[in-house]
Amino acid sequence: MSISVFTRLVRDRAGNVTTMYALLAPILVFATGAAIDYGRAAQIHSKLNAAADAAALAALTPNMLQQSSSIAQAAASSLFQGLTNGLSGLSGTTVNVTVSTGATALVRNVTVNYTTSYSTIFAAVLGKSALPLAGSSQASAQIPPNIDFYVLLDNSPSMALPATTAGITQMQSLTTMETQTQGGGSGGCAFACHQASTNNSDTAGNPCADGTAPTLNSNMQTASPASSAIYCKTSTHGAQIDNFALARKNNITLRLDELNSGVSTLLQTASSTAQSSQFSTPPQYRFSIYSMDSLWSIGLTQLVPLTTNYVSQWTTDSANFGVMNMYSNNNTCANAACSAACTTTTTPPCVTGDVATSYDDSLGKLSETSYIPNPGNGTNQAGDTPQEVLFIVTDGVEDEQPVSSRIQQAMNDLGNAPGGNSSSTNWCTTIKNRGIKIAILYTDYLPVPANSWYNTYISPIQSDIGPALQACASPGLFYDAAIGADLGAALSALFAAVTQSGHLTN
Repeated sequence: MSISVFTRLVRDRAGNVTTMYALLAPILVFATGAAIDYGRAAQIHSKLNAAADAAALAALTPNMLQQSSSIAQAAASSLFQGLTNGLSGLSGTTVNVTVSTGATALVRNVTVNYTTSYSTIFAAVLGKSALPLAGSSQASAQIPPNIDFYVLLDNSPSMALPATTAGITQMQSLTTMETQTQGGGSGGCAFACHQASTNNSDTAGNPCADGTAPTLNSNMQTASPASSAIYCKTSTHGAQIDNFALARKNNITLRLDELNSGVSTLLQTASSTAQSSQFSTPPQYRFSIYSMDSLWSIGLTQLVPLTTNYVSQWTTDSANFGVMNMYSNNNTCANAACSAACTTTTTPPCVTGDVATSYDDSLGKLSETSYIPNPGNGTNQAGDTPQEVLFIVTDGVEDEQPVSSRIQQAMNDLGNAPGGNSSSTNWCTTIKNRGIKIAILYTDYLPVPANSWYNTYISPIQSDIGPALQACASPGLFYDAAIGADLGAALSALFAAVTQSGHLTN
């Protein structure tokens, strides 16, 4: 070949491209094929991991929890093999399932480990005939334990707020006279307080007991000012109704009403779970229900004693659950006579002021073994006792007088009270340290910005309430029920969280 011919070939770039492509084509083909191999292996690996997860949970089904560890182990292995036999390209697959008992006899832990190889097509030409695949799944569950539930219901006046914003607006429009007589403007009062003393500034303008409207009369009893047509002549028209009766008269649903029906839903859920045929030995549940009734002369009130017949018992006793009965605003005597036992020398001393949400009183009592005994493991083994769970349903605002003056703060918000006036005991911690779980449903304190008391005392701490309640609850057992939420569904969700079964841990 002459130099000129060679030169022409070198200068012919089209020929060079063809030559380079011919040299690189096999490499590009095998690189593309290898990518397909690895992509397919990744898909297979995901399916293997899903099979391992399913196998681990298969050993923790309600029926399987009643079987021996060896039977559960065999069931998990069989399911893994059944799910993976149809996956092409695998060879040398091995699976190892271990089933063990956890911290108590109720707990079962399952681990599924597998190894296998995926046979390649294109990568084999490059010396990689198989890709090793391995994975692990861990899960844990417990046989549903026997549990005693202690339900603490907040029935302070703030729980007598209407359940919806529309209800709040309606209540305020019905009570504009009250705020005018108290010098609070014309916003109206949204709180459906229940009080023995009426014909005063707290009930001004409300209808009379006989259904008539207040009329101007110089002989009105306890009327001040007498010149205002806002009070009732009790001798002829009966006592003036309070705001609680006013809400009832106008069919306004209160948060307390929703709570009453929500507890019914909770108890029905528990009863259905206890009677489920899923378990050869169903769990046993008992319930005791309390209302706070934190007035100095009443204290914690047991509505339902600890019983297995909680559904029928609540059907009967729920009629006794209502908002606290005040004597009048800022006077927490328990009856119209303002009990003679209420003196400054009594122990504890008589306290005026709303002080109607005393967590120190309610939780302090429930921390005692005479109220909630020390918990067991909840098995059916001889000598064992049920687990213990405290359910609290509240709007989370503490309003009490623990030492020398009244405080309003988020529940157990220690150290934030003026002058160090708050209790030194965090009752939530005290109760949980005894091994008792605390489940809390926070019924959001509904904002009432037209109310001066709310703006002064509650609005500044509104953002602290939820976090304080969550800190009180056991991990995973806090639920925030916003305005309009279904309290029955929320309580049932908390119940499910307390009694949950199998779940993946890794």
